[in-house]
Amino acid sequence: MGEDVSVSGKRTSFVTFLLVAQICGAALSAPASHAQTPQALAPSSPAATLAPGSFKAYAAEGVASRVSDFSGLAVPRYSSLRHDKVNGRAGPSPDYPVTWTYERQGLPVVIVRESQEWRKIRDPQGDEVWVHRRMLSADRTAITTVAGAIKHDADSRSPAVARFNIGAVLKLEDCTPAWCRVEAEGRKGFVLKSQLWGADALPPAPK
Repeated sequence: MGEDVSVSGKRTSFVTFLLVAQICGAALSAPASHAQTPQALAPSSPAATLAPGSFKAYAAEGVASRVSDFSGLAVPRYSSLRHDKVNGRAGPSPDYPVTWTYERQGLPVVIVRESQEWRKIRDPQGDEVWVHRRMLSADRTAITTVAGAIKHDADSRSPAVARFNIGAVLKLEDCTPAWCRVEAEGRKGFVLKSQLWGADALPPAPK
């Protein structure tokens, strides 16, 4: 999908989420000099910086799930951004103005509404915009809401495989009530579910 010129005269707001925020822990047996250099994408505005309290939990309780007539899939459901630049619009058409531009491939989102070609998503900070369905992936990811560590086993006493700051995007595998199996930059392990946005269960669609 090519770039569309906004029909609105309003200035586009840019939201930049931190790049795989400092997944910098090397294997415990490796010398400290072999640790990865932390990488972060500078936020484009102060409001773009992730901080405690900036995440808005998706209130799954009381939400009626349904099967979409357009995709045949459950709504609401998790998804993730397919590209490192995705425009979010005020409505389900390129004629609507761009209200957010996400610069974060893999960012987890919740699809809350659908049209034939467009999906309304809610991001980890609670904002809702429309994006074209081609901008989304079915890959499950989660974003860390606090600083912490990927553990070798699902045990708080287990050694750390890697450490992360707020805003790290992790590939999400299966979860128990307390822990989720994740992967980031080739490192696999477990993270407390309470430290993640995008791991809580959504209501199942009626059969």
